[in-house]
Amino acid sequence: MENLTTGLMAWLGDHSQWLGPAIFLIALIESLAVAGLLVPGVVLLVAVTAMAGSGNLDIFAALTWAFAGAVCGDLLSFALGRVFHQDIKRLAMFRRNPQWIEGGEAFFRRYGILSVIIGRFVGPVRPVIPMVAGMLDMPVLRFVLVNLLSALAWAPVYVLPGYMAGQAVHWPVPAFFWTQASALGAGLAVWAFATLMVLKTQERWAPLVASALALACLPLLHYVHPWLTIFQDTVTDWLTLSAAEFSGATAYLVATVTQPLFLLWLVLLPATALAVTMHWRQLIFLLLTLLLSMISAVAVGLALPSMTLAGSLAVTICLVVVCNRDQGFWRRTCWLVGMLPVLALLLTAHLVSLSITPLSAVASLLVACAASLLSLWLVDRGSVMATMPLPMRCLLPLWPIIAALLAGLVG
Repeated sequence: MENLTTGLMAWLGDHSQWLGPAIFLIALIESLAVAGLLVPGVVLLVAVTAMAGSGNLDIFAALTWAFAGAVCGDLLSFALGRVFHQDIKRLAMFRRNPQWIEGGEAFFRRYGILSVIIGRFVGPVRPVIPMVAGMLDMPVLRFVLVNLLSALAWAPVYVLPGYMAGQAVHWPVPAFFWTQASALGAGLAVWAFATLMVLKTQERWAPLVASALALACLPLLHYVHPWLTIFQDTVTDWLTLSAAEFSGATAYLVATVTQPLFLLWLVLLPATALAVTMHWRQLIFLLLTLLLSMISAVAVGLALPSMTLAGSLAVTICLVVVCNRDQGFWRRTCWLVGMLPVLALLLTAHLVSLSITPLSAVASLLVACAASLLSLWLVDRGSVMATMPLPMRCLLPLWPIIAALLAGLVG
């Protein structure tokens, strides 16, 4: 296997035009029943995406190839389970290793539809869950929808680290950069952990305290700004180099989601749906979140691009919240984790556009979290807000995509 991997890397180094199809095949095998357990897909994917980052393959193309491969791999696995059902256990590989299917079945029965999403990121059951879903007769349309959404989250998580590592080979790294980057990362990790622990209490006051934690970080960020100049200047230089390489669909996406018109459509679409279905508390929560994010952004002195980013992040967080109010804490957390790629793409687009600085992006994220949490506390003071209807919950990941398309067409 090691010789095969080395040979593949050497061949792709001489035939860079095949990097995209290679990413597709590796993502497909990584998601394919059983094959994903036998082939070091993650290692291969990181290596190939690093080559793509250091070569001439556009990041949007790399993400698209990976997304398509992951979707096709899960569909093939689901089809195997659907066609063979329980007879698949008679195959020699499963008779020798019955724990593969047994573990997948236990995982699927415990988490249901969420297992398809969670399974994307859990190594031992990742290639088995789609096949088990087919064996247990999960509805086809439901699986296809969840498969698309989970692949949309999976592709950035598995592609971006390798791709950015490949690009970083050509980037200069000054002294003290990693010291400052580590300090900032550690501070954000402490804030995120403290917020999670506060919200885990599930008390009525928890969102208010969590909002206060985010707001308290804003003056602290302003105070440490002079000690993070090397980090900020270096990342800005890297982003300038990356932005020069973007073209086509990637450049269009960046230009679309960074304009205020995108935020308008991002709010207008779900607000209209909530008004038509008469979900008034959810509508108030959405609009109040946007209003508080704008007020907070002005109060801390953020410029218009940073205000737009803060509003987009706050609205996206708000939509996640209104979709999972009837679920337990950890399932609600899984919803938020599932939307992290969307939040990351919004942050990345604004950074690559060079309209905001890295520390301004961090401030925008803190403002968005503070606004959405404070709004949640205000709306939930009387009674817990009900969740959105199932059709609207299924459309959640599509709101930003539709808003981007409309902003691009109108703009």
